Amino acid sequence: MKYFSLEELTNRLASHLWCTQEALCCQLIQTIAREGQPITPQRLAETLQISQESLLTQLTQVPDAEFDQQGNIVGWGLTLVPTPHHFQIRDQHLFTWCAFDTVLFPSSLRIEAYVQSTCALTGQPISFTITSEGEVKHLLPTEAHLSLIVPEQRKDCLRDTFCRQSHFFQSKQIASSWLALHPEAVLLSVQEAAVLGKAVARRQPVE
Repeated sequence: MKYFSLEELTNRLASHLWCTQEALCCQLIQTIAREGQPITPQRLAETLQISQESLLTQLTQVPDAEFDQQGNIVGWGLTLVPTPHHFQIRDQHLFTWCAFDTVLFPSSLRIEAYVQSTCALTGQPISFTITSEGEVKHLLPTEAHLSLIVPEQRKDCLRDTFCRQSHFFQSKQIASSWLALHPEAVLLSVQEAAVLGKAVARRQPVE
């Protein structure tokens, strides 16, 4: 397991999570969070004040964007497609691609969220509320941790390069067998991860 300072982790993640189509990516996350329903390309193009042709060109540079059968956009980081990470905003029942997203988006979007997930090894439930200021409340179990694998150099932030390795674990002890197979990983308590999420969000707020 690797150890980094908060500043070093913040710098690396802020660089790695930057999207080459930042305005588009921010608008996708913000709209899904606000409306909780599929976004038509036409309406998204109008919101961004670009043509649909330009939007489609930009979307080709966001390869992990999710679509439904009608061609509407249903997810990018924050999604309508079920994952293990349930992310409730007010009455909107959404999901995130990975564990770290659950502690990043509340500060980015300036909202409070209720998170329900599971331990990646035991399948046991993990839940908490996180405020827009990155404060974790009602964490169960209280010793829950979160994993990260942060590339040493800037790469395109694809779902497979980051999200697939960010999991929740019931405890540091439970995570030990996973860490043995992933010595490059970072393990943080949920509270520590929330502080990191707030720090990264301050670098790249979704507005």
